[in-house]
Formats: sequence, C-alpha cells, structure tokens
Amino acid sequence: MAHRTIWGSVLWLAAIGAAQEFDSFTVSTEMVAMRDGVKLATDIYRPARSGQAVDERFPVLLVRTPYNKAGVRGDAEYLARRGYVVAAQDCRGRFASEGEFYAFLNEGKDGYDAIEWAGAQPWSNGKVGTLGGSYLAWDQYHAAMYKPPRLEAMFAVVGGANFYQEFGYPGGALNLGWPLWLLGSARSSQQASANPDAVEKMNEIAKQPGAWLREDPKKRGEIFRGFPAQQRMYEDLYAHPAFDRYWKQRGWYTAGYYREMKDVPTVFLTGWYDYFGPGSIRTFAALSEKQKSAKKLIVGPWPHGVGGRQCGDAWFGEAAGLETRAYIADWFDHTLKGKPLALIGSEPVRIFRMGGGSGSRTAEGKLDHGGEWRTAAAWPHPAAGGVRYYLHPGGGLRTARPAGAGEPSSYDYDPMNPVPTIGGRYGVGAATPGCAQDQVCRPDILGCDGAKPLNSRPDVLSFQSEPLDAPVEVTGFVQAKYWVSSDAPDADFTAKLVDVYPDGYALIVADGQIRAQFRNSFEKPRPMKAGKTYEVTIELGPTSNLFAAGHRIRLDVSSSNFPNVEPNPRKARNSIYHDARKPSYVELPVVK
Repeated sequence: MAHRTIWGSVLWLAAIGAAQEFDSFTVSTEMVAMRDGVKLATDIYRPARSGQAVDERFPVLLVRTPYNKAGVRGDAEYLARRGYVVAAQDCRGRFASEGEFYAFLNEGKDGYDAIEWAGAQPWSNGKVGTLGGSYLAWDQYHAAMYKPPRLEAMFAVVGGANFYQEFGYPGGALNLGWPLWLLGSARSSQQASANPDAVEKMNEIAKQPGAWLREDPKKRGEIFRGFPAQQRMYEDLYAHPAFDRYWKQRGWYTAGYYREMKDVPTVFLTGWYDYFGPGSIRTFAALSEKQKSAKKLIVGPWPHGVGGRQCGDAWFGEAAGLETRAYIADWFDHTLKGKPLALIGSEPVRIFRMGGGSGSRTAEGKLDHGGEWRTAAAWPHPAAGGVRYYLHPGGGLRTARPAGAGEPSSYDYDPMNPVPTIGGRYGVGAATPGCAQDQVCRPDILGCDGAKPLNSRPDVLSFQSEPLDAPVEVTGFVQAKYWVSSDAPDADFTAKLVDVYPDGYALIVADGQIRAQFRNSFEKPRPMKAGKTYEVTIELGPTSNLFAAGHRIRLDVSSSNFPNVEPNPRKARNSIYHDARKPSYVELPVVK
C-alpha cells in the first residue's frame, strides 16, 4: 500500500511548452571581459517584434559551451521568442573566445563573471538562470560554487558529480571515451587551421577509432602534437590514474563541494544509460538534503542524449519521449517569472521504469521493451530494499546463499583479445552501439569476430536465475561484490546486469568494473598477491527495470570491456569464488 501511495503511475504530459510571446528575435555578439581581462565571445539573443529588439528588461538565460556557441542557436531562438534574453558564450580558449583552454577547471570563475555581467546589462531584469547539458551542466555547478548573487535557477542536463569515477577512470580503469573527447576537442580547436594534416588524420580516426584505441598510450598521444591544450590534458590523464588532488579540483569533483554551491531551484535531467546519470542522481539527492530550494529529478530511458523514445535496440513507447526545450521554458517561467509549473509537476522525482513491453519488434525493428513513468517524493526509492542474488557453481544465480566448499570459476584474460563493448552507458559511435543491446556480437561491432553471444567466449562467465515466476522490479543503485584471485599483481573484473527474454534475447541493463588494485581505495592502489583471495566491489550505477515473469536475471562476469575501458595490460588467470566462505553476489534494489 505504501508503494502505491508514494509511487504512482504517471501519464506523461504532452510537451505543450510555454506560449510564444514575441514574433522574432535579434542577435548580436559581444566580447565579455573576465576578471583577468580575457574576453569571451558571447552571442546575445533578444526578444523582438517585427525584427526590432523590444526595449524592456527580461530574465537572462546563460549557456556556456566549449562546443561552439553557434550550436545553441535553436534553443536560444526558441527561448527568446518566449520572453528571455539568451546569452550563449564560448568557453575560454574555444572558438571565438580569448585565453587558453583547459577542460572544466576555468569554468567556475568565468561562469561567475558571466552571470554577474549578464544580470547587470540594460536588457536584463537582474535575474539569471543557467542551462545546458554534459560539460554545460558541469560548468553550471562550478559557477554555483562561487555563489554569484544574480544566479536564480539552474536546469542541468546530464551533469555528473565525480569526473574520475564517471568518465576518467570508472572503477579505476581508464575510460577511452576521454581520449576520444580530447581528439574531438583538438579537431575543433583554435590550432586546427595550422595543423591540417593532423586534423585530417584525426577525422579518419574518428570514423574508425579501433586501431588508434589499441595503440600504446604513449604512441596514441603523438596525435596531439601541435595541440598544446589537448596534449597537456591527455598527459595529465595518464599521470593521474588514482583519485588524487588533480581529480579533486572543483571543476572535476562537484561532489566534494556541495556545501559551497549556491542554493537555487534546480532541475536535474538524465537517463539510465547516461554515463553521468549516477552523478546527476547523487547531486540531486545531496542538494535536496543540504539545501532548501526546490530540486527536481527526471530520469528517462535515455543515453547521454536525452528525450528519445528508443535507446539502442529498445523501444520504450511514445510516452517515454520528452521535449527538453519545453521543460526548460516551463522551469524558468516558474522560477524567474513566477508562473505555475505546467509540465514538470509538483513531485520532486519522476523516473521511467523500463520493462513490461510485449517483447515483439516494432515496424522499425526495435524491441518493444516498454515501460512507464513513476513519481516520488524523494530518492532513493522508498519501497526498494537490497536483495542479494548469489553466484552458484554451474552458472546459477539465486537468492539462497551458496552452501559448502567448492572450486572457483576461472578463466584466462588476454589484453590483446578483450571482450567487446556491446551496449551500456559507454560507447564509441556506431562501432560500439550503446544503450539497450542484445549481448551478441555482430561483424560491424568493434572487436567482434562473427555473430556469437558474448557469453560463448571462454573469458565470459554467466550466472542466471531460473525463469521468474513473478515480475521483479529493480529501482536504485546496483552493486556487485565478488571474491576474486589472480596470478597477476593487478586485474580488472566486470559486471553486467542483463534482462534475458524467454527467447534468449539478453538486454543489458547496467554495467561496471573494478581495477583490483583500487579495491580498498581509489586514492591508494595496492597490488594483489598471486593466489590470494580478495573481496572487490563493483558499482553498476542506477537503473529502473521490470524483469517480467518468464524472464531471467543474469550477471555476466569478465575482465575486460573494450573500448569502454582500456584493457589491463597484464595477461592473467582470474578466478571468481562462489562458496559458503567466499560468496559472490549482485545486490539488487528490489521494489516490494
């Protein structure tokens, strides 16, 4: 009964959006001086009638981006027609802005200065809101740590809390997505025009990144010669494999500075398959506890690009879609103009619980996995409790703890033949499809040879339940604990939570890994001793999925996931234990 009272099904409202108040807009560009004299290029979009800027004071919405302010134009036009001045600014050292670029670390003070400048202009009423996704959400958090007086509200899309854990070294293993991001940053840098041959090579790498990602890290980094900012960031990445002072700086580590952030109403929008999803949810929960102003969390069945009705190979239904622009306008109409919320609703939490679909194929060929929206007063889910599913000899996964002694399950790991990434939170374009995917190889997937299931490989162990007699709803953070050993001083261990359909389709729900030298602390690595057993913890992140009756819950175990993470360079014989003294398990937040 408590579950039904607190968590009710929601009919997701159509994205009607705020009414258009103005028939046009104007745009101009200014070079805005920061406190150190560096000037940042800023496009100013103003509400207009018949092409003439309206001579009134409006709330200002600030977007700060390293991806070119021109890319903000669509959102800026939409919002200007609805009664906002929009300021779109290139970050320091990017595109038309002056200064030297270094990702994330300059955005706090520059963001503060930009907010205060925007609020003091003659077309501003003094109220400033910030918005944007990914990097553009992180830079909002960073600016908020300096408490700019004119900042009134934020709309943060897919912004994280701990860059080391979410994108630098998830579980202590280097995420190859960051070198690829640096590659894209170099291709669009101010140095690109002076290095056309290098840019051409980078463009080819971006199309087919596999060979570059397999290179020795030092050789791989040679591409950044002539691009000093990206070269420095690449070298710093490899110079800081532990969670040290470098990663604890404000720009990288939102979670370490929650108490410094200005208390303003904030929306956190993310997806279950977003790599910054764990940080978005943790930041919402932490600020909801520490601050007084309204905080809203919306989590859909989406990857890093939010709002769609499908993700990877799965279709989640028409109701899964969300028009981000309309929600942005709704939030700022409420927080900056005093209007009632029309779309976002009064509930602090709205999440999309995946699963429960027909399992048939849509006309577009997607798997109908289905799902529905739920609301709540808080996160974590008030009706969810941890249920341990233990690994058993022979591949069983049961809630009963294993009894007696037994031999571990062992396999050989070869860094030259890593397990391919298929689905999950991380991917490398079309070469490694992300999101919901069947755990079966295809010739077009990087690292695949043929079309066999991943768990047919000798270095992938699967543990699965019997077909479920009744549905099992899992909502919350998923964690696995293994007892392991290796004949190497370090080894990686991976975990994939899989929803197995009656026909065998194996849909990845969540995944994670741990580099064993970081088993006790990400700050102080400790090598393993050959043959000694250790307990390791793997964070698989948050999810919300209904494992339907007749489906199986499966956990896949291995020691690589390429190119999600860089393979551990050491060959190893690795073992997973599943006996009474050393029980390994995955703990699922099951809704009662």
